Amino acid sequence: MSSLTVFVFNIPEILREVSKKNTDSDITIHSRKDGDLITTFLEPSRFPEKLSSLTDCIYPSDYAIVGVDTIDRSFGEALMALDLMGKTHGMMVASSEENAERAKKIARGTVLEGYEIYSGSPMGVVERLIQFKPQREQRGTLVIIDHFFQVKSVGTVILGFVLSGKLSKHQKLFISGLNVEVQVRSIQMHDVDVDEAETGSRVGAALKNVDADELQRGMFLSDSVLKQEKEISGRVVYHSALKRVPDGDFEIFVSDEMIYQRGQMVSGKMVLDRPIPVVNKSILFSNPNLSPRVLGKMEISD
Repeated sequence: MSSLTVFVFNIPEILREVSKKNTDSDITIHSRKDGDLITTFLEPSRFPEKLSSLTDCIYPSDYAIVGVDTIDRSFGEALMALDLMGKTHGMMVASSEENAERAKKIARGTVLEGYEIYSGSPMGVVERLIQFKPQREQRGTLVIIDHFFQVKSVGTVILGFVLSGKLSKHQKLFISGLNVEVQVRSIQMHDVDVDEAETGSRVGAALKNVDADELQRGMFLSDSVLKQEKEISGRVVYHSALKRVPDGDFEIFVSDEMIYQRGQMVSGKMVLDRPIPVVNKSILFSNPNLSPRVLGKMEISD
């Protein structure tokens, strides 16, 4: 089976018609199956109240679908996050030519400038998703965990996305932060038991040697121990939409890798309250007391 993960924003009618709701928390997860393609839709159901609801949905996505009939602060923050996180593939859904033209102007100079403008039927969206072929980086097995729970007679079960490599039954992996070795007891995709899951797959996996109460969203399963960093250096890039860049040292929250971790920006360096695994070349940061809350990214030094 092949898989596609889609970030969706402000398209509730399309979602209702083309998908089935699965997991419902601050991230609402919908899915559909077309032949051997499983499409997972991630909706930030607690945004704008909770910024991490937005960024947690964007992080694992291959493609973005953004409704543009309402242009407001929430749309602006979603646009900035998509731009800073480099989500270059997607579409903007507009009900009128006027709304489409307005969105094009606002998106100018951002990744959304390259998105298709779409005003057709919900099934036309599905047809485009079926045709889309994501390009994914390969760097060994890497799975990000977004939900987890204990199941009687099964044990600890995690839900997540295979970001790289392949997840296999009986595979031994490390959990970031805990750095304990666990074994994959079983894997499910779309409620079907499988022996392995390729890059991009939405999976449920039963794990041996860890309890659910030890886990947190944003932990990774990996085939080698991930280094944890508390001080992160690099080049600070603020979004061009900011009218005023914060002065001096200020509070930040890492809003990337499905982690929302507090810290300080000190002399151009991220100094976090707790260490995090660093798996990408850049990290989004925000401040919940500013407007907009999305600020910029740290492009990490090698």
